[in-house]
Amino acid sequence: MAMQFGIRAANYPLTEDDMERLQLPNALRAHQHKLFGLTIDPDRLTAIRNERKPNSRYASYAQCEFEVREVENLFRRENIAHINSTHFSVEEISAKILVEKGVERRFK
Repeated sequence: MAMQFGIRAANYPLTEDDMERLQLPNALRAHQHKLFGLTIDPDRLTAIRNERKPNSRYASYAQCEFEVREVENLFRRENIAHINSTHFSVEEISAKILVEKGVERRFK
């Protein structure tokens, strides 16, 4: 996005602390109008986490399903556009964000 569109983007993963509060972190509040959320299918998240920490609560399907559900609820409550990124490439995700946010390519 930065190279083709001149857009600076950052990834802000919601942490366990954020999950406990179930509210938008203060660091993001000032940028809320720019935010775009990405979610993932709980079964895919479980598989990824099982590679990192096998047989842990962190990697359990129940925990992953809870986190995805709560984050999607947070996005809806805060009116943050979001998509499930499970089956999309980085390029497809970027294109969807640009369309959703109404961003047009900037030429120098």
